[in-house]
Amino acid sequence: MASETVTQGSRTISAALGWLKIFFLNTWRRLCILGRYTIICFHQQRLRRAWRLLGKEIHQAVDGGEVNPMLTGAVQDRLTRAQVVKETKDRHYQAIAALREKIRTSQTGEAPTGGTETPAPEEETLPESVQK
Repeated sequence: MASETVTQGSRTISAALGWLKIFFLNTWRRLCILGRYTIICFHQQRLRRAWRLLGKEIHQAVDGGEVNPMLTGAVQDRLTRAQVVKETKDRHYQAIAALREKIRTSQTGEAPTGGTETPAPEEETLPESVQK
């Protein structure tokens, strides 16, 4: 009888510690998500600035008599900078989605599917009539 009480008590303590581990781990993940949203706000400001400067470069190229301002070096440079900032922001959104998935699986008690890796985007295939 005494050993049954000890094992039941140890199971209760083990379950409580397991619950606390999941709770604190998910709290940490939520803080990481909050931090990533803060970084995304910073990147959004950089993206707005990059688009504003891109518009300025295009306007200056058009005022300078350029027929196709997208072909000038300054405009191409600004465009690549804006694209890099946008890709960085998108990577943070993917990381947030991965953290949310980890939180979701830990709350339901399922085994996590995959890791922190994000699946590679599938290549778009053109219809056969376009490929020829």
